[in-house]
Amino acid sequence: MVLLFINPIRYVFILVISCVLFDSTFEECGRPIGNEFRLEEDRVVAGYDIGYYRYPWYAVLTRYNMVSCGATLVGPKTVVSAAHCYKEFLDLASKGVVKLEQIYIVKLGVYNICTTEKTARDYTVDKVYIHQLYYTKKPYYDISLLKLSSDTNAYRPICLPPPHLKKPLDGTVPGLGTLRYHGAMPCTVHEARLLIHNNTECSNMMNNTGNDPHLMHNSFCAGYIQGGIDTCQGDSGGPLQSMNENGDYILIGIVSFGFRCAQPGLLGMYTDVSQYIDWIQEKSGLKPGQLQTAPMKPSTGIAGSVSRNDSNTGVNAEPNHNHHHHHHKIVVRPYRRPIKILIYRNNKWSVLTKYLLHHPIIRHKRPIN
Repeated sequence: MVLLFINPIRYVFILVISCVLFDSTFEECGRPIGNEFRLEEDRVVAGYDIGYYRYPWYAVLTRYNMVSCGATLVGPKTVVSAAHCYKEFLDLASKGVVKLEQIYIVKLGVYNICTTEKTARDYTVDKVYIHQLYYTKKPYYDISLLKLSSDTNAYRPICLPPPHLKKPLDGTVPGLGTLRYHGAMPCTVHEARLLIHNNTECSNMMNNTGNDPHLMHNSFCAGYIQGGIDTCQGDSGGPLQSMNENGDYILIGIVSFGFRCAQPGLLGMYTDVSQYIDWIQEKSGLKPGQLQTAPMKPSTGIAGSVSRNDSNTGVNAEPNHNHHHHHHKIVVRPYRRPIKILIYRNNKWSVLTKYLLHHPIIRHKRPIN
């Protein structure tokens, strides 16, 4: 990184040369935009504005310039979302009245939806795939895949999980959904940290809501038993993502449905993406390697209604609800990294060295799929 500071009054030129290296390998998956270092003040808190355009894979489905659902870029011209984002159009599409490909415009590069952003671009949809078993009206299979009309080379996709991944302890969900039930939508992308619960806790919650937990195939619960933090309307179809030990973000789940928003004792439901890797590969039509997966070390401990789309008003066709290699772990402690400051003053150059404390994220080389 090179920064040049010019003082127009004293004619002092300060050249700052840092040895920070930025990854320009845009074809790699799961790398967010921003600082490669985890700073002291970085903390994951619930419901915060992410502050800037950070996740190049985050997408939204818009209709009449309004956000209806979230989505995630997983490969070239390929995004995944929730099947229920198309639910109200399925009957009309089966009769030839509408085409699913014309329902939504996909927008990538989003941070502030209320402004014109240089990073943002709209895409039309060439083909929509709804999981074939979703049409049975029985959960689960709440997943859709959209093939876009033009290239997405400007945006880095998220990594897909290996098949049948054991869930991590937690994940984060970025979205443009409402900040409270039936509330207003924010202009900027917000993010929340959610705990991922085991199957027993999820089944108990489903029983408590009068639903049959045995119907909830290929899904999992996330959130907080005490409530207060959750996804909400407009977040449907968006990513529940988790960072692995290499610093890569992996798509763990797809926001599906919940029981109102952030209510005590009621967790949100998420489509388990690791159960649909073969389906995604098939429907995408991409060659092996174009859809990138990343390993995630199995975790222990915790891990084991209203659909979240803005068009839903409370009536829901969903349930009745109002092989990794052994290696030694590398421990990297914070360290001070030098930067050189070159100062040009009175026709002379002087050099000043400063040290900044950094917390590095170690990124291991991944094999090509």
